[in-house]
Amino acid sequence: MDIVELSRDLMYQQTQINKAPAWRLTELAISKGKELAKKYQVDEKLVLTSLYLAHTIFSPIWAGEVQQNHTSLSAEFSKKYLDEWKVSEEEQKIILNSIRAHHNDVKTETKIAEIVKNAECFKFVTVEGALIYLHEWGMRQVSYDEAREKVLRKMDQKRKLLTLQECIEEAGKNCEEIGKLFDL
Repeated sequence: MDIVELSRDLMYQQTQINKAPAWRLTELAISKGKELAKKYQVDEKLVLTSLYLAHTIFSPIWAGEVQQNHTSLSAEFSKKYLDEWKVSEEEQKIILNSIRAHHNDVKTETKIAEIVKNAECFKFVTVEGALIYLHEWGMRQVSYDEAREKVLRKMDQKRKLLTLQECIEEAGKNCEEIGKLFDL
């Protein structure tokens, strides 16, 4: 069984149920995760599985209970599937730490978890990610000014969580472009 495909399918199903996050944001994180996994020569399968499972429990409600606790909730939810898919204990430990640690609530224990955190955060410090996120708020009938504020706050929040030097540098350039886009 291919755990990347299984986790992708599960995330897609959960995205439909949860009505969030935007699937295209997930794809941005996956793309960055592939890039970083190759660069750091880590198991891409574990990076991608972690990224797909990181938001299996989520909510569109800004700063709501589920959204604030989605890292632990998603890890708990994913555990039963990892067991069912017969993922080894060692790989499960890496995946679950990667899910729990992607917001800095828990310390990253491996380079894989560090990559997952950076790939996950990076999606919000790209022009494409900012536009997708702005569109999501528009679809929820949020005013442009409020949506703009949420996009910029998320960008600042996620930029501060980046730890890999190349992500930090690229985010700096991207955030300047996002700032121009929003007349900062």
